[in-house]
Amino acid sequence: MRGLTTGVVLAAGAAERMGEPKLLLPLHDRTVLNTTLAAVEASHVDQVIVVTGANAEAVEASLLAVRATVVRNPDYRRGNMSSFLTATLTDPDAEAFILVAGDQPTTRTDVIDAMVELWNEDRPWAVVANYDDRIANPFLISRPALEDAAEMTGERVLGRLLVESGDDRVARLRIAGPAPRDVNTPEEYAALLSDEGLEARGEG
Repeated sequence: MRGLTTGVVLAAGAAERMGEPKLLLPLHDRTVLNTTLAAVEASHVDQVIVVTGANAEAVEASLLAVRATVVRNPDYRRGNMSSFLTATLTDPDAEAFILVAGDQPTTRTDVIDAMVELWNEDRPWAVVANYDDRIANPFLISRPALEDAAEMTGERVLGRLLVESGDDRVARLRIAGPAPRDVNTPEEYAALLSDEGLEARGEG
């Protein structure tokens, strides 16, 4: 029996290390955020939610969403968990959420689809993607796992709950290839452009 899954794209951060709105940086003919969002929208999730916060008006105006619902987190300064909970309140019918960072434009649709398939078959408590180099997004969080996460305090709640705890309820989905690239600093953005065969600032 198929269960409802919702993809959540976190796009609320202030990008302080980048020094400018990193989600709006150009990548091919899109922005960093729209490249990530396209991978999620192409997947088999039943619903897509984008959570905005910092620079919300500019980020929302830039979106090329096909089937996503956009919600704004007024408390985005409290961190990613606050944005994630904002999304879960928006979709009370979802049985599982697949969390994707908006600043990871090399996120793969096939990885999201593999998580959806695993959810439909086994209903795991939670799932993390175990790449060749590290564990990284996307994460799948069921309603019971969400309840546990919501009771935790401090930073990096999901990392502590799903990765560092060693909880045997967390399934590790083996994925061939490297983890999605982060775009947190000018150096990481330049490295991404170089790997994609693009020039600085996406010109040329």
